[in-house]
This record gives sequence, C-alpha cells and structure tokens, in this order.
Amino acid sequence: MLPELGPDGMLPPGRYRATHDEVQARFVDGRGRHRAELWRDWEVTTRMLGRRIPLNAAWLYGPFLSDADDPAVVQCVYWAEDYELGKARLDPAVAKLLRAFALPGEVRRAVGVKVETAVAAWHCQPDMRNRDEYFAQYATRRGEVDDLLQRVASGPRGAAPVREDAVPRRGYVEVIIGGYC
Repeated sequence: MLPELGPDGMLPPGRYRATHDEVQARFVDGRGRHRAELWRDWEVTTRMLGRRIPLNAAWLYGPFLSDADDPAVVQCVYWAEDYELGKARLDPAVAKLLRAFALPGEVRRAVGVKVETAVAAWHCQPDMRNRDEYFAQYATRRGEVDDLLQRVASGPRGAAPVREDAVPRRGYVEVIIGGYC
C-alpha cells in the first residue's frame, strides 16, 4: 500500500511494494496526458526487457512518484536474477540490450522512450547460514541502490554535494513483475 505524499510532495523515505495497477491509479490516472504517455513508455520498456530476460521486479523512483505536474521521465531499476542475467549475456543481441539498459540515458536515446533505466542482479541465497561467495557483494550493492534512490540533491543542478544530500528524503516503489522465485 502506498502512503500519502509528504509535505514536500514526495513519498516518505522507504521502499513501498505496490502493484502495477496501484501505481497507475495513484500517479497516472486523472493526472494528464503527459503522465499517461510516461506510463505507456515505462510499460513498453518493461515489456521490451521482459521479453529477453525474466524480470523479478522494478524499483520506480524520482519525480514521477511525486506531486510534480510534469516529470521529465520515469526512473527505474529493473531486478533480474544474477543466474538469468549470466545466461542472457551469452546471446550477443541480448547482451547488447542489457548494456543499453544499464547505461544512463541509452534506452531513452536509442528507443525514444522517456524512461531512465538500470539493471541490478538479484542473488538467491536461501540458507543464510551457508552464504556463498557472491552474497556479500550482492547485499552491498542492493543496499547502495536502496540508499541512492532515496536521496534528493538539495542544491541546484551541478552544485557541490552537501551532507543533507546523503540523508534519505524520498521513498520509492517496488513493482513485482515476475516475482522472486
């Protein structure tokens, strides 16, 4: 369930799980043609990547999930299992697609959608008593992504970072696509 927006017009800090339909109802429906176009772009982008690799989830973040009237893009981190990413990279065409999804602005430039993408590897570790050699790196990366998505720059674009920029100030939404199975 999505919480109310804070006084700053953003979701409160944290990760909130919501369905595709919940996000659409809250941030798209009745909010104008521009937001509807952004949402369609995100759906197209998600289908494009999902046809090539099983997606676990998408973490949506940024101004699209706020009271902003005219957000520029939908920002998204797609999660796919590391094992599936490894298999997919064996196909040169899929490897090229994954590189495009990982580079900031590349999918937007190449396809013309208003979606900023990243791809992150989910690592399945059922038994925490017997952690494999990949778990520590995965946990560090997942925590880093969680931290970065909650940050908001306090100054104008290009300003030097300040301590306040490291403080979690906005939330993000996890939309389950194929699930973590």
